[in-house]
Amino acid sequence: MAGGALCLYFFYLGQTLPGEVERLDDEMRIFYHLCPLLGAGATLIGLFLAYRSLRDALRPERSALAQSIRNQLPHPDEAPPVKELFAMVDQDLKQNGLWCGKLGIGKEWVLGDQVSRIPRIRGVFSRSERHTRRAGKRTIVTYLYEVWIRGVFSRSERHTRRAGKRTIVTYLYEVWIVDDRRERQVTSLRSQRELDDAMDCLRRRVPAAVFGTYNSREYNDLIYTKEEEQQYAQERAYHQRAAQFEEQNRRERESQAQNQVLTLADGSVTSRITGETLRELLLRPGKTGEESPFQLVPGVPIQGEQGAFSRLACLPGGFQEPVRILLEEYSGTPGVPGQYAWAQDLSAGEAETVLWNWLRGELPALEGWTQLVRAGRSWRPLDGRSGGAAPTPPQPNPDWPWALNVGGIPHSDPSWQEVESGLRELVPDPDSFLILEQREPGNPEHCWFLQCAVASRGPDAGKYAVEIGCPSPDGPRLWERMVPDVQGAIQAFSDAYHHRGLDVSGFRETEV
Repeated sequence: MAGGALCLYFFYLGQTLPGEVERLDDEMRIFYHLCPLLGAGATLIGLFLAYRSLRDALRPERSALAQSIRNQLPHPDEAPPVKELFAMVDQDLKQNGLWCGKLGIGKEWVLGDQVSRIPRIRGVFSRSERHTRRAGKRTIVTYLYEVWIRGVFSRSERHTRRAGKRTIVTYLYEVWIVDDRRERQVTSLRSQRELDDAMDCLRRRVPAAVFGTYNSREYNDLIYTKEEEQQYAQERAYHQRAAQFEEQNRRERESQAQNQVLTLADGSVTSRITGETLRELLLRPGKTGEESPFQLVPGVPIQGEQGAFSRLACLPGGFQEPVRILLEEYSGTPGVPGQYAWAQDLSAGEAETVLWNWLRGELPALEGWTQLVRAGRSWRPLDGRSGGAAPTPPQPNPDWPWALNVGGIPHSDPSWQEVESGLRELVPDPDSFLILEQREPGNPEHCWFLQCAVASRGPDAGKYAVEIGCPSPDGPRLWERMVPDVQGAIQAFSDAYHHRGLDVSGFRETEV
């Protein structure tokens, strides 16, 4: 729009100063006469881009980005709301993302100028080009105006000279991703290094896809194939390669797993560890209702940034309960228990990932985990507070009624819309808070509550403090977790209000 306005203004000046137009050289005179068309076209393009940007910002559910994500789901008609669509991509990149410039590559999604779903990628092609062009000669016009005082004389001259041609070199670096619909997603990068890093990362994440360069034979075969038989053959070849890589990875994981010893609750020991074994152990408490702790001990301590670790202990949870993982640090002497450990409550899926990475000799990032110190045959938090290794907050009771308190104003039997509206209205103020609570009918001393406020100072200023509280024989107990935005708080309150199983991983017990 700015370029169009400049063109129209330049044409307007020419209309008011026709003498200056006559002094223009041939190239500038042609540009002057084209200014109305160029200005109108550039302005219309600017208006269209502004409309599309505003539409995507104000109506994200209709944006091209949301539609791209929705179309790549197995059942686009049953896609979740737009916030959950974006959250799927954000969560994957937050947990698993590797960034090559502005291209983010997770385990499920690739985010660049457009979005691609990794299971649907069939081809990845690099485009690296160098374009050279010679710019035409430039005409440089200078004007000289002088007044000579001794006597009165004026001097007015016009000097014209031709400048030499210029050489303009531009570089183009792009990643072209082709999915199973033969749709292309193109992302521009800034350097050859970013392009090489992106291709290497995609080879690891999508090993069964076809890799090559733009406009190569592999690219043309994948893009321009029209016959259904050939497309079917390409798809079958892809699935065959995917099956081969999966089998190879399975054998490598099982080979690595045999270097560790699995000890079960009944004392039985085995070194034959498979994915089915771990998955069955994680799901057993939900099926039988009995605790089934187990531990994994490697032949050689696993070294990480936080030190060496000699044992992983796991306590699977029951139905909708978290899985507790404990990593014991290596004491430095074989056979001697470690003095310190790290513990965390995780979901079943997160726990399975941690277990498989442990079998591969990889440690999780321990940020947010609770550091423990050995106290006899048990563990206690290193900060000296009493309690178990990682106390778990309780879930709300599905049979108790809800009550809402917003800034000290109580509401009985609130709707979910009232709860969500109250969360969105929270501000960093001591008098701005929200409490969603329930009490046992006939016994109001038995209660459970979930409360939220916005931190106004300190390193967590601007974040939302979500707290779970309930009474206990030793006094009231409170667990806290900081979330970066209101959406995280809404998700926690929604899970609790609708009894979908509140994710308590990341909550830490605090002093009341």
